[in-house]
Amino acid sequence: MFEKIIGTLGTRIICTILTLVIMIINSNSFGSGGVGTIGLFVLNITILQIITSFVGGPSLVYMLPRHNNFQLIFLSYAFSLLTTILGTVVLYALKLVPMEYVWHLFFSSLFLAFFYINSLFLLSQENLKLYNAAAVLQIVSHLAVLIILIFACKVNNVTAYMYAYGVSYVLSFLVSLYFMAKKIHYEGFKEMFRLFARMFRYGFLIQIANLSQLLNYRLSYYVIKYLSGVPALGLFDMGTKLSEAIWILPKSISTVQYTRISNCNNDKVYAKRITLSFLKLTFIFAMIAVIFLFCIPAHWLGWIFGNEFVESKRIIYALGGGIIVLSCNIILSHYFSGFGYYKINTIASSIGLIVTGGLCFTLFMGVKITHYPDIIFMMGLITSLSYCSSFIYTFIHFARDTHLKLYELRINRQDVILVKTEMKKLFKNMKIRRNKDVCFRRNAERNSP
Repeated sequence: MFEKIIGTLGTRIICTILTLVIMIINSNSFGSGGVGTIGLFVLNITILQIITSFVGGPSLVYMLPRHNNFQLIFLSYAFSLLTTILGTVVLYALKLVPMEYVWHLFFSSLFLAFFYINSLFLLSQENLKLYNAAAVLQIVSHLAVLIILIFACKVNNVTAYMYAYGVSYVLSFLVSLYFMAKKIHYEGFKEMFRLFARMFRYGFLIQIANLSQLLNYRLSYYVIKYLSGVPALGLFDMGTKLSEAIWILPKSISTVQYTRISNCNNDKVYAKRITLSFLKLTFIFAMIAVIFLFCIPAHWLGWIFGNEFVESKRIIYALGGGIIVLSCNIILSHYFSGFGYYKINTIASSIGLIVTGGLCFTLFMGVKITHYPDIIFMMGLITSLSYCSSFIYTFIHFARDTHLKLYELRINRQDVILVKTEMKKLFKNMKIRRNKDVCFRRNAERNSP
């Protein structure tokens, strides 16, 4: 199981590197205008994906071992199809997607939703090899098709990215469907509506929090497009994506933290210790990573991504503090998730969204005298302030819930020891659980007629 965990982390690193390669190709092939169009395209898809996950989202991992898997998958597919149709129509009606990209948006969103459902099925089966392989297949096929379209077929506009994006999810969906189809057992449609209500109830609160968080992250995209146009958005998107790459470590270790807290039998003393240790580790890493990004010369960005992206360095400066703060907030929010206190995370995201909306409205008032480089820099600062507001709310509740003392925030040797111990303990427990599962399956096969 240790190898599987390393494989999962390795998969994230591989996907991040390949995503960076795709960003380089996009920026050099399509310019800032194309990058901005792609940023909006992916944002719209992400919004649709969150909405489709109100049924068939992360709660599937919990529900699949406990209910008929055919009904769960059928309901998830059906809800995804319906919400993707309605969501695409709404986005088009709000003029958030141009007519020429509507069908790209619809099919890419639909097959992303289908693939996501399949991935959760594989995860519920604890088939991490296939789960990781499917993730790598998607990004590799995306990159391969993009290269073919741009360099072989000479498609030098953003539709090349959109075709590659859609094809990669269609291919990944079909491959994952092949491996999961034999494990789906048809048992009819009895009590389907009751199961649907239960799925929606489980998924609603989680996805509301995710939707609030996404809008907190990305409301600025729509504001920049409205104020300064798509090219300016492309510069902002590049700086944002480079800065947010830092979150790969906080998101990885928060998974370990969530697992430990979920299984600690409501031991808040232990949960506080592990959260504080991971919080300090995350803070140090994020601080070092942000300083590293600050030290990268602006002309290097121009050399890698294209001369016009030199302006993206200002976005990194504006977002640096917010990236550090939100890295820490990822750890704190998983403390509450581990105890099932999702409401606190939802409110924290909503506060950040309110701050973003309020400050963006203020920005609207002074837009006539503001140049576009200043607009995107100001939007970066606004984003950082919204991250800080979410963090402050979460930190206050954490401090109250754990009776935190100021001196406990000091970094000491015990924090390092605890992090190492918990990681080893997690690996050992998962290995024991896997060995028990293997023995159980072997005994079942031996005793079967």
